[in-house]
Amino acid sequence: MKKYTLKSLTALILLANAFSAQSATEQRQAALQNQPQTQTSPNFYDRRSEGWYWYEDPEIKRKEALEKQRKLLEQQRRVEEQAKATQPAVAPKKVDIYDPKTQQFNQPIVVQASEPKAKVLSAEWLKQVMPETLMKAIDRPFENDGSPSAETKAYMYMQRLTLDKAQNFSKAATTLTQIDPFLDETARVPVDTATNKVFSIALDKDKKEITKHLASFTGLWFFYDSTCSFCVSQYQYLKDFRIKNNFKIMMISMDGKRLPNMDINEIILPDRGQAKKLRLRITPSIVLVAPPNNFYVLSQGLMTQDSLLTKILLVADQTNLLTKEQKAKLDPYSKGVLTPDQIARMQKVENDLNNDPTKIVDVIKQAVGNE
Repeated sequence: MKKYTLKSLTALILLANAFSAQSATEQRQAALQNQPQTQTSPNFYDRRSEGWYWYEDPEIKRKEALEKQRKLLEQQRRVEEQAKATQPAVAPKKVDIYDPKTQQFNQPIVVQASEPKAKVLSAEWLKQVMPETLMKAIDRPFENDGSPSAETKAYMYMQRLTLDKAQNFSKAATTLTQIDPFLDETARVPVDTATNKVFSIALDKDKKEITKHLASFTGLWFFYDSTCSFCVSQYQYLKDFRIKNNFKIMMISMDGKRLPNMDINEIILPDRGQAKKLRLRITPSIVLVAPPNNFYVLSQGLMTQDSLLTKILLVADQTNLLTKEQKAKLDPYSKGVLTPDQIARMQKVENDLNNDPTKIVDVIKQAVGNE
């Protein structure tokens, strides 16, 4: 039997490892050569520079592609704007000149159209020139000798011209509003103390007459609960309101009991489902009743006498409880104001107004005169 020394065993192990490493290398190279070269199946060994634990997020790549596309579009837009700025505002046009004597066309001439300029010293001209002059005056307020610069003087004189033109317009507008009744607001609602007092007295008188008219065919339902502290105060307000305006008021108890401060001769009615039908949630609640079948919830909560009367008149104005003349008396401030129907009729002459805006005077007068 052959004996092996320690040195010989070590040499055999190293030799075996060398053969094993060479075999593994050959196998790997063979696998690489046999690997199909496609984009959908990348080889790990070809991408070993990315590390053993590589990972790429496709969302990041998508965002990078979108950002690159956005930058390209932005660059293209800037190029187009620069090209547009360098182009003339209006393209030149060739015009052929016909000579009737020779019955021939002469050499064409080029006509360069230009944008219309604002009339000098007009409001449009000042609007265009003043900002530029102001910027120049700010950059150079003084001359070399310390005196105000030409730009500063020019801007201040332009400002003076603007103020004078505005004052002239204001004077013309004031004169017109005083001589034209349609434009004179004091003809609708007086502003001085004496006439305004007469106006207010007449308005109060009209309100009282309309309230008396409403009290003749409408009434109030007062829904309360005996445990409601606000109902006690509301009952007192309603007593005074009934005496002052002669409104009929029916007391409807939600729990069938009387209020502590209620008069002995006050008639109490139980709630028979009216509150549920009217969708009342809290007490006290007040409902305006206009027979045979009109009900308007005025309040769900405490309300004073003045607020209650205002709410009644408002509901009457927005419903069919009043005539057209009575509604006009309730709102004298709308006297002379163009209605939506009148404005709609005026819009039918849109072409005429676009061609000549000054025709609006005749159009408005015609719309008001047809009423």
